[in-house]
Amino acid sequence: MTESQVIDVLQVLGWILTVMGQIQVARKRRAGFATWIVANIVLIGLCVRMGLWWSIGMYATNIVVCAWSFRSWGREQGSAMRSLFVNKPFAW
Repeated sequence: MTESQVIDVLQVLGWILTVMGQIQVARKRRAGFATWIVANIVLIGLCVRMGLWWSIGMYATNIVVCAWSFRSWGREQGSAMRSLFVNKPFAW
């Protein structure tokens, strides 16, 4: 696989995962947080290959904010929190 093909694959994969995460969170699926974290990791990989150091910082910050949001949501729900990958929506 050539360098440009790897970059294209990472870019498309990051975009697809970002859209999937957005849809999951909009449908109140907790797995959306994990999908967004994976999307940001993929996009960090793309930025490393391209040398986009400021963007790496932005995506790393997105991971921290996503993890913080997930933990905050968990504290609000208390013992009612279910496993991360259960597909039934939880009432907010």
